Amino acid sequence: MVHGHQGDLLNDKLWWVNRFLVRYIWRPLELYLGFKDPTSPAKNYKRKKENERKIAYWAKSNNQMIITGHTHRPRVPNIKEPLFYNTGSCVHPRCITAIEIENGTLTLVKWSIKSNSKSILYVAREIIVDPQELKFK
Repeated sequence: MVHGHQGDLLNDKLWWVNRFLVRYIWRPLELYLGFKDPTSPAKNYKRKKENERKIAYWAKSNNQMIITGHTHRPRVPNIKEPLFYNTGSCVHPRCITAIEIENGTLTLVKWSIKSNSKSILYVAREIIVDPQELKFK
């Protein structure tokens, strides 16, 4: 399990440069001037696809399952794809997606606020992808 920045040069190999840029350049620009980071894989479709491609390649090359976040797009591979899973997003305004691991199975779920017939709000759990058995080497 990794955060997902590991596939990105600036966040992986040049982390110390990125830390400086985020702390002293991007953070003030976002907070005080309203700028949004255009390089974020969560907000940039091209970077998101490239980051996911690199992580999937690593999983296939190393014959290793990997669970990440970072791109905010939930993902569970089909039977012929590399073992690359993505938890999705915990910052989406309408829901939270997550991977739950329990009793040797992995399930991709979505948590959101719903209302019942009496207009009472509750947190609902919805299964996005049916539980999959985890196979360890």
